[in-house]
Amino acid sequence: MQTIPNLYFSSQKNTFYYLLALLFLFSSRLAAQSDTIFFNSKWKATVKDSAVYYRLKPVKIKTKKAIGRKIEYVDSLYLIKDYYIKNNTLQFEGYSKDIDGNYNAGKAKWYNEDGTLSSSRDFQKPAPGTFRVPSPPITYLNYSIADKSLLTLGTEFCLDCQTSKKLFLGLGYGVTNSYNGQYYGLPDLHLSYNVSILFAKIGTTHKNSYLLGGLTLMNFIDLGFGYSLPYDKNKAPAFEGFTMSLNLRFTRNKKAYSQPIGY
Repeated sequence: MQTIPNLYFSSQKNTFYYLLALLFLFSSRLAAQSDTIFFNSKWKATVKDSAVYYRLKPVKIKTKKAIGRKIEYVDSLYLIKDYYIKNNTLQFEGYSKDIDGNYNAGKAKWYNEDGTLSSSRDFQKPAPGTFRVPSPPITYLNYSIADKSLLTLGTEFCLDCQTSKKLFLGLGYGVTNSYNGQYYGLPDLHLSYNVSILFAKIGTTHKNSYLLGGLTLMNFIDLGFGYSLPYDKNKAPAFEGFTMSLNLRFTRNKKAYSQPIGY
């Protein structure tokens, strides 16, 4: 007489656990679907049945941990991962300042449907073919001596300061008083390419052109040797012959200066 109630309650208990498991699986599936965004071929949000791509819920990560550096006013970035719905292969992976993936940061990669890399880009750098605003200007002071001496003061722009190889574009004005006691002004235009401890420089005034090469100390001091060729030897100032040059740069742009070896 006691076995029937026990079997009854055991059956009820098993049914309860079975329903609980079904409810858990159902809620898990709903949660997973709510964390997935589906897109059509034009990257417009759509339903799963007409989707070509899908995106899992972006994960928020501290900026420095995500891309190895800090971004002003941006504490965290979202890890964006998109997939091909056809075979669940990764289509895109990168970081974004917003959860919708509209403002990328750091490195991003795009993949073909077979999983091979299609393209990549570092959003710290400008896109190929776009204009890049030069870095803040640099004040330079140059002393050169050929057959006479010349003191030049001007401004340089660092056209490429993202790597150890620096390209400086300079515009200045030089003065010499070594010709018959008279002062002459020479506007200066030059390009200086600095790599490690070496530099090469080419420049011109309205009276002469020059080519220099030599040693640089962290791009702060350039000590060079070269040659100056006048456009007209018969008109002063000619500034002709082998040339020695000392150039100093002053700027708050730390990227203009290279780091010492072993830094």
